[in-house]
Amino acid sequence: MLNIDDFLNRLEQLMETHQLNAATFAKKIDVQRSSVSHILSRRNKPSLDFILKIQSQFEDVDFEWLLLGPPLSKTPPNPKFIAHDSEKSITNSIESQSHENDSEVAQIIQTYKDGSFRIFLPKT
Repeated sequence: MLNIDDFLNRLEQLMETHQLNAATFAKKIDVQRSSVSHILSRRNKPSLDFILKIQSQFEDVDFEWLLLGPPLSKTPPNPKFIAHDSEKSITNSIESQSHENDSEVAQIIQTYKDGSFRIFLPKT
């Protein structure tokens, strides 16, 4: 599950790296400035649509880093990240199924009624 505090820290880092304030960032991803302000102030959580708009406008940003943080090192597994490993194996089994057009799965997004979501990315 998305750790909102860590995600917001990475979002702020993204904005700082690209030298964007809340208003210019909102304009770049085509959302209202108040939406960005409410998310940055932790009043609202980012929606899936909000996150996907970031992904589409910032192709230089590693989407997995934005959501989950830096890759795990070869240290003993942290229970917080064990689910992520099982998510990859689910994605791999889905990828191994044949598709009519033989295209590869880019990602699978599972949404929940409480507004949270999980993203399954193919194993690289």
